[in-house]
Amino acid sequence: MNPTNVPVTRSDRISIRLAQGTDLASIQSVIEAAFAAEENKLIRHLSADLFKETTRPPIKSLIAELGGKLIGYVCYSPVFLKSTYDVSGYILSPLAVSPEYQSQGVGSALINSGIDMLTKDGVGVLLVYGDPNYYQRFGFKEEIGRLFVPPYPLTYPVGWTGMTLNAITTSGTPTKFDCVSALSKPALWL
Repeated sequence: MNPTNVPVTRSDRISIRLAQGTDLASIQSVIEAAFAAEENKLIRHLSADLFKETTRPPIKSLIAELGGKLIGYVCYSPVFLKSTYDVSGYILSPLAVSPEYQSQGVGSALINSGIDMLTKDGVGVLLVYGDPNYYQRFGFKEEIGRLFVPPYPLTYPVGWTGMTLNAITTSGTPTKFDCVSALSKPALWL
């Protein structure tokens, strides 16, 4: 993947690259700082499990760096649809940015880089469970999310959204899917 440079301040630029195994400790530090105490342990475990898991198609993680320091992280995991339609899909989870760099475009750069990467890879749909007000600016829509039934009940169903990256064909009937095992934990879907 080619690095993407995004302005953070007038004089600083971040770069986006694929994460490597050696990045895990720094990713965990970003997660610990970015999430409240009750969430960070769960998300740290999730990120470690995602690094260990091998899937086909592969899990893909991106990091944002500034001056060699890791300041942001996002992971994209494949979903496995329970249908006869040939639709490939991914889910965005988790996304974390160091608090001192939040609201400066780092999360947007990670999401946009992931959307570009998955689009080039021919992925049909990208799903996310989060604040719809944040994710709608990237093109995530509730009506796309409704076409794909998550593996667990959602406490906040309006937060389940999706976007098409390449042409997809569905029956219009909601399709169930399975996640990678790291995401197959009910506590992550509350």
